[in-house]
Amino acid sequence: MKMIFDTNFFVLHYFSSDGEVSSRTRKALYSCRKLGNRGLLPTIVLGEFYAISQKTAGRVVAEKNFIEMVDSGLDIVDMTAEIARRAALFRIEYGEDIPWGDCIIAATTLIHGADVVVTEDPHFKDIKEIKARKLSELRI
Repeated sequence: MKMIFDTNFFVLHYFSSDGEVSSRTRKALYSCRKLGNRGLLPTIVLGEFYAISQKTAGRVVAEKNFIEMVDSGLDIVDMTAEIARRAALFRIEYGEDIPWGDCIIAATTLIHGADVVVTEDPHFKDIKEIKARKLSELRI
């Protein structure tokens, strides 16, 4: 299974105090390393999460989390012209109900043929071109 992770997945992974949630995020990341599976990390998620980490826990923690994410073994996906074009089409189709960052994540999901975007954001379920699952809905 090819999974793309939304920013809020990493908020849960790094900042949740719920042991069950932390266990599920670790399992999801581990499953990406199994034969035939892949985890994709859009660069927009790196930027969004860095900002959240710095605001929440300071620069040192943000740097540490950033390095861990980059070195996690997930495939980092740069924004391309095609992703930008497709994100714009999502923005046109769904209007301002879907933030630009999420349009970019959805476009990355579609263009890279990912099976699912892992997110807690309910508006991803409104985008009919992709499949979205909450962490609790993943079968791993």
